Amino acid sequence: MRDSPKLRPSIQAMALLALVLSLPACERPSEPTAEKQAAEQAAAPQAAAPASPAPKAHDFSPAIRAEDFAAHVERLASDEFEGRAPGSRGERLTVEYLTAHYQRIGLKPAVEGSYLQSVPMVEITRTDEQPLVLAGEGEPITLAHMSDVVLGSTRAEEKVKLADSPLVFLGFGVDAPEYEWNDYEGVDVTGKTVVVLVNDPGFATGDPALFRGRTMTYYGRWTYKFEEAARKGAAAALIVHETEAASYPWEVVQNSWTGPQFELPDPPARLTVQGWIHLDAARKLFAAAGQDFDALAKAAAQRGFRPVELPYRASVEIAQRIRRAESPNVIGYIEGSEAPDEYVLYMAHWDHLGRIFGRPGSEGIFNGAIDNATGVAGLLEIAEALAAGPKPRRSIVFAALTLEESGLLGSRWYAENPVFPLEKTAAVINMDALTVIGPTRDVVVVGYGNSELEDYLKEAAATQNRVVVPEEFPERGYYYRSDHFNFAKKGVPALYAKGGSDHRERGQAWGKEQLNDYNANRYHKPGDVFDPNWDLRGVIEDLTLLYDVGRRVAMEARWPEWYPGTEFRAVREQSRALREEASR
Repeated sequence: MRDSPKLRPSIQAMALLALVLSLPACERPSEPTAEKQAAEQAAAPQAAAPASPAPKAHDFSPAIRAEDFAAHVERLASDEFEGRAPGSRGERLTVEYLTAHYQRIGLKPAVEGSYLQSVPMVEITRTDEQPLVLAGEGEPITLAHMSDVVLGSTRAEEKVKLADSPLVFLGFGVDAPEYEWNDYEGVDVTGKTVVVLVNDPGFATGDPALFRGRTMTYYGRWTYKFEEAARKGAAAALIVHETEAASYPWEVVQNSWTGPQFELPDPPARLTVQGWIHLDAARKLFAAAGQDFDALAKAAAQRGFRPVELPYRASVEIAQRIRRAESPNVIGYIEGSEAPDEYVLYMAHWDHLGRIFGRPGSEGIFNGAIDNATGVAGLLEIAEALAAGPKPRRSIVFAALTLEESGLLGSRWYAENPVFPLEKTAAVINMDALTVIGPTRDVVVVGYGNSELEDYLKEAAATQNRVVVPEEFPERGYYYRSDHFNFAKKGVPALYAKGGSDHRERGQAWGKEQLNDYNANRYHKPGDVFDPNWDLRGVIEDLTLLYDVGRRVAMEARWPEWYPGTEFRAVREQSRALREEASR
């Protein structure tokens, strides 16, 4: 599961991927360099992961059972799988494990007789520290890389140049027809550098009638800001960093934009340069331009705000190292009986952060038990249960996706190159970092209030005497940080739900303590390992709910919809027209 502003792998994952590809990579000073790791691996075979004991034979049942779930997690998160980094030995073992179980369960191969959909990627590493220079009538303003601004480029070019690009403050940089809001209206930003605010007007004002109030919409995400600016023809975009609105401090931006960044080849539109500007640097820039940043930011949250030209032109040259690689999504399906060309898609990402070869034994292995061996185990359990039951009306697809930790690239590739048509995909159900603290009264929907899939979930939860609730911090936009989001952008209703914190026996305070302990001490750390003492009663209830939701959609003829006013509804309506036209 991703939670940083720049969706990319951890430093550890980048080191492993670099090693696998025989590439150099940037590292934090506290960790060995990729070159040193490669040398250590070549010179010291003992640095390899200790061999795990041979897995015990396990008799899997078609029922969703705790012992089966645990067997999957224990194996996938074992030291032998070396943290399941794309491109590694761990990838090979993971893919072999998944395909073996797909075959055992009886899933059909989804990709021309194969379970594997190859996902290409481009690794882009900035190799210089050139500042951003803003030229105006007086002395130029120089903004230092990493302290004043953090800049990069997604263009797969060794030299990227932004030259004399006029600056314009564009408020939130949003074009949202369903909210009747367009910061780009009446302004041509072709070739310009747009300066925009993070989050959206609803968060800024706290007005529940504006966008979705404090709950972040996709229009508030930093990724959207860059995508929209590129679509409008801008040359560059700078997001002003504000800690509360972003939900993370400047240091997170700095760390997340350090080292290799990953992209798919040839997206439809790319900015030349994109990045963040520190709030203090933005205030100084606006003051030098004769403007009050805080006053303009407040005005930008009101309807009728007009863009403000800033009397500066931006220039920077960026040097980059470019490498290419690929990794597979693993996809199988159960063919439907009456509507085999309509689909329900379950997904979970199989990748994690790999290992650091400079650490002895298992100390450097990021096993990723909860994130996301639990999700993959859930995928296999639901697949086996559905395959053993009555044949569904619609086809049901099971996708174990790669490169989530590298920026949701596996799901993005599928969404842009679908194995099965997205306009005929009725629903997506995502499993990521499932809850293993025991039975809970609550079921948390990340991105609550988006689609009718929540109605299905509520009905299923009621049979377990449970309630469906929103995530605790909706303003942080977690819905946009996991693989289902790439399908939501294409209009497919997507559900991301898991057990909550209100433990049936020990209460909510205890449950929150357990979840907070994981986030603080094991999330994206070597401590995220399988624990045979986990209380799996709750996760089995959760998987049963997701089984029920997916099976119901697969048995029906109706199409779940986005709720009115959500940012993905218009895209779905367009795809519905394509679906209806194809059925004539």
